[in-house]
Amino acid sequence: MTFYNFELDADQEKFVNSIMNPDNTIVFCNAKAGTGKTTLAMGAANILVLDKRNQYDGIVYIVSPYGEEKQGYLPGSITEKSEVYYEPAHQAMIECGMNVNSVVCSESMTAKKRGDSYVKLLTHTYLRGTNLSKKVIIIDEAQNFTLPEMKKVLTRIHDDSKVIVVGHTGQIDISARSGFARYIEHFSGHENCAVCELTINHRGWLSTYADELE
Repeated sequence: MTFYNFELDADQEKFVNSIMNPDNTIVFCNAKAGTGKTTLAMGAANILVLDKRNQYDGIVYIVSPYGEEKQGYLPGSITEKSEVYYEPAHQAMIECGMNVNSVVCSESMTAKKRGDSYVKLLTHTYLRGTNLSKKVIIIDEAQNFTLPEMKKVLTRIHDDSKVIVVGHTGQIDISARSGFARYIEHFSGHENCAVCELTINHRGWLSTYADELE
């Protein structure tokens, strides 16, 4: 299967098809490093939003800042405080041929006047009180969300949205217990949920070999 400029392996194809399946409201992907999980999630989300037959009017990318107190001490505006966490999203958009400068919602006057941006980048820190409706929502690096943080995000999402939750239980960076595996278990078996795994590291032998060390 060709997806943008990529030839997908069997696991990747299953993941993309699970996202595109209209019966799946939420898709979990527990994937090793280098398997392309963020790129595949962003690319599939982009297809869904650009297809006007769907109800989705934008992409919301949500990532954990690995602790709210760390982000709070960073200098600058909310956007500037958060920008460091969005590099995986930027890379994924570039790999899928998306123009980051035009599709990403920005506080700049130029972006507001243009009005054609449809990708919003957020950390969960500033999500409280938000309603997420008619969006394709990507929760990235989900292994670094605690259970309360993951619950804070998921309970703000309406049924007219689609949720893609990607992470790797083998690379948890937080000291608290991760909510990622617990929510996979919680949703597993639900008729509107799919759970996928990606196992092939496409970066090469070095990255693969390094990831094998427990």
